[in-house]
Amino acid sequence: MSQQSATAEEYSQEVTDETLMLAYSRGNASAFEQLYQRHKNVVFRYFTKQCASIAIAEELCHDTWLKLINNHSSYTVTAQFRTYLFTIARNILIDYRQKKSTTNEENANENLELSVTNRSLATENLQLAEALTKNITALPANQREIFLLKQESGFTIEQIAKITAQQKEQVKSSWRYALQRLRKGLSHYV
Repeated sequence: MSQQSATAEEYSQEVTDETLMLAYSRGNASAFEQLYQRHKNVVFRYFTKQCASIAIAEELCHDTWLKLINNHSSYTVTAQFRTYLFTIARNILIDYRQKKSTTNEENANENLELSVTNRSLATENLQLAEALTKNITALPANQREIFLLKQESGFTIEQIAKITAQQKEQVKSSWRYALQRLRKGLSHYV
């Protein structure tokens, strides 16, 4: 069976993301399908935690995968595939924020926080979950991004530094400040 005719099911979880991306860069579309299945949910969660709207998160996900597809033939392994993918995702988010007025985004975040605050909560776990969401939303953008890349996506400090083009110490500092703010904001529950 040729490389071109392999199906996504034939790629086991043992095949690395980098190997799949290289196969896709050589024209194997089923390799892309496997990469997409492996990473679509974590990319979507990254955007939903960064945006006030599911529709915007879906659009940014679409743009991320489209950019990967459009640039697949120039892919080379210089880092982990996840680092490459999240660098694309982060750049898509930055582009979106630059196009969108900051006033509109701030209003959307305020409306989201108000709706969370005004809801009647049924259980203590639901209260904690909403308080956590509210506190994450209230973090400064850089701290929120680093927190989500570490907690939601499982990246290391070194990988986050590469994705965000920051010094490792800057990332550590932002991570530490984010945790301090979250601990303070959730002190009622802990």
